[in-house]
Amino acid sequence: MPFHARKVFVLTGKRGGFGAMRPMLARLRDDDAFELQLVVTDQHVNARFGGTVAEIEREFEVAGAVDMEQEDDTPAARARAVGRCTMKMTQELSRLAPDLCVLYGDRGEVLATATAATLLGLPIAHLQGGDLSGSLDEQMRHAVTKLAHLHFPSNDESASRIRRMGEEDWRIHVVGDNHIDSIVDGDYLTPTEVAEALDLDLDRPTIVLLQHSETTAPGEAYHQMTETLIAVESFKHQCVIVYPCSDQGYEGVIKAINERTSPSPQYRVHVNLEAPVFWGLLNIAGVMVGNSSAGLIETPYFGLPAVNVGRRQEDRLHAENVLHVPHDRGAIAEAIRIALENEEFRKMAADCNRPFGNGKSGDKVIDVLREIPLDRRLLVKRFVH
Repeated sequence: MPFHARKVFVLTGKRGGFGAMRPMLARLRDDDAFELQLVVTDQHVNARFGGTVAEIEREFEVAGAVDMEQEDDTPAARARAVGRCTMKMTQELSRLAPDLCVLYGDRGEVLATATAATLLGLPIAHLQGGDLSGSLDEQMRHAVTKLAHLHFPSNDESASRIRRMGEEDWRIHVVGDNHIDSIVDGDYLTPTEVAEALDLDLDRPTIVLLQHSETTAPGEAYHQMTETLIAVESFKHQCVIVYPCSDQGYEGVIKAINERTSPSPQYRVHVNLEAPVFWGLLNIAGVMVGNSSAGLIETPYFGLPAVNVGRRQEDRLHAENVLHVPHDRGAIAEAIRIALENEEFRKMAADCNRPFGNGKSGDKVIDVLREIPLDRRLLVKRFVH
């Protein structure tokens, strides 16, 4: 029987997901057992968020690009964009005819692609299933889990949730979180390189601020970001701000950033930071503030204190380095003070638990993808009571 490289369709819609999957993608690209079909969408093809497809194309061949044509940050516009994504991904999946689809995370474009793949009879491998995050993303994440045929959760708690959702145990493989692979490998900029790239003084404390809208209350995004910015301003420390992702309400976050950061010399505002730059920044920072998953997943591996604001990451697994506060400037400022100035807390953060694996998640995923039979048993799912 002639050898057939498995055609693996991998979707990426935002910078963080791509950065996390880079080691796994490189191995898929370089392994003769696979034919990588990398398809980009959402933020990668939207100039509003930096047009990050250029970053991808420096390392990988892009098999397809899907513009979701999102008009603005309203819930209706996002819903229409997800609908367009379903239609266009159906065309891409039909054209590429993969053997297997690999989907990462919890966003609308992921659910849209999972829907299309299901109706086309294609098996789905899902990374980061079972996590809790307290927003619309969590509902989408669990919906993708029920469509997926293979599950690669980042921790045992998430794997347990997937089992309780009726998924058969043989489909579930705990691999750790893909973000950790490059961090453990040290694949990020040195302190000197970060300082030069972002115009930072290494002798001064640095605050990293990345705050998305809360998708269950997009109309509050402007007020919520303003509260955080006022708290950060009170410390007068240099602060690197990264734009939010393309959820409903993102314009409110950006409006607050534009109003309060110009022309203040305190801030360095970036639409996007490539993963090696971002992780290099976390390596030299004094605290990370906001509601990005990076504040919970990645900061423990740098021993970095994090201030998690609001409910976007509600109930998500985290280590002892994370302080949780509401969208209130006083509470945020007090948490930042503890993170920067409380030596006992900083020591605890430096030695905190690292709950998202040992940096080999991509290798573990590929080992399963190489050996799993792509047969009727995989494709036809049963609900386990």
